[in-house]
Amino acid sequence: MSYSENEMINNFLTQVYKKFPEWLKLKKEEADKVLKDLEDQILNEARNIAESQEPSDVDIQQALFQIGTPESIAKLYKNRGTPKLYITEELFDLYIRSMLFFFIIVIAINVIVSIFQFFFEPWWEVLGSMFTGMWIGCLITAIVITILFVYFSMQGFLPEDFGIIPSRLALLFPFHISEKGLKETRAYTKTKLEEASQRAKETIAKARLHAKEKFAEIKAIREEKLEVVELRREQKLMEAKLRREEKQERARERREERREEAKIKRELRKKQPVSIGELIFGAIGGIIFGLFIIIQPFAEIPGLFVPEFLDWLKLFGLLIVISGLINLIRLAVGIRNHTGQQVMLVLDALYSLVYIPVFLILLNNPEIFPISLFSGGTISIIPYDTSNVAYIIYFWVIIGIIIAILGSMIGNFYKVSKLQKIKTDFY
Repeated sequence: MSYSENEMINNFLTQVYKKFPEWLKLKKEEADKVLKDLEDQILNEARNIAESQEPSDVDIQQALFQIGTPESIAKLYKNRGTPKLYITEELFDLYIRSMLFFFIIVIAINVIVSIFQFFFEPWWEVLGSMFTGMWIGCLITAIVITILFVYFSMQGFLPEDFGIIPSRLALLFPFHISEKGLKETRAYTKTKLEEASQRAKETIAKARLHAKEKFAEIKAIREEKLEVVELRREQKLMEAKLRREEKQERARERREERREEAKIKRELRKKQPVSIGELIFGAIGGIIFGLFIIIQPFAEIPGLFVPEFLDWLKLFGLLIVISGLINLIRLAVGIRNHTGQQVMLVLDALYSLVYIPVFLILLNNPEIFPISLFSGGTISIIPYDTSNVAYIIYFWVIIGIIIAILGSMIGNFYKVSKLQKIKTDFY
């Protein structure tokens, strides 16, 4: 029977594979390489025990005993990330961005569903169910995602093990990890595999040394092994010293990098044309005010508004809600994601043009505007007469609003140019 066909070795390798972390099982080529190296180590150890003769089943069984249990071998490949609470530091950014992405989906679904429900149910019930749905949905999402990422951390997953998902999320959310970082992570994974394999070899070597020291009869062999142990100890002390020096040097470099990053961030904050407060106010104010206009709780007062003006208000309110959602998306993209903010500012500027035909509709129908609310009842209707003073004032007020919309659009393009200058200066 050949070594590869030995039933004891095959059973042992099967048990080791079952105990492997999930990330290593997903990479079949690396898992096979680890098992092949482990098989070679077992056979070499069996030959050493048999003193270069044909190993027997007893020799192989003793080699398996000295190499350790499948659990102890598989555990070497789980200690892959840097601990940070219950989630590793390498996965923490992906965890935060994934949770934010699903929060936005939950909120968007609740808002969309509530908009349709406003036409069939009382507005206070719809708002209550909307906020309740948001709260419960976000809570369940946070629990599920946290459990998943704790499991991924315990299994030794890194961002590169999730394929294209991190890079796709990075299109909307700024990641601290770059393409260079992903390459470094892959190299880190390869190093961890080599270190685990080396630790397994060292475990076998220590077991072999212990067995030979126990049963050795020749004094010269024992002294030689003691010298090897002493040399190894000195090498380890030298390696530990070098590691400490390298660690201190890396710490100094990280401090310098953090100081430089803090300086750049301070300069960026001074020149940032977009603020979080502006986006939060625009999102919350736009959604709440737009929904209020769509619901129209004041519409039930008889004789206050004509039906055509109420229909115009609903259309205007829908545009404001969509504008608030655009600000919410910009808030989710992040003010430091300059490319994303540029794209959203251009879209927002183009979207603002939609307001112009809405106000032109109102301009062409002055008789539906409730001017009596603002004139104390002295003016009941605005005539469609270009020579009438009330119409002239009304006309130029609407034209002023349209000019303000165009000015806001130009302001957005100005912010786009400022963001482009920031990208050129700092990146």
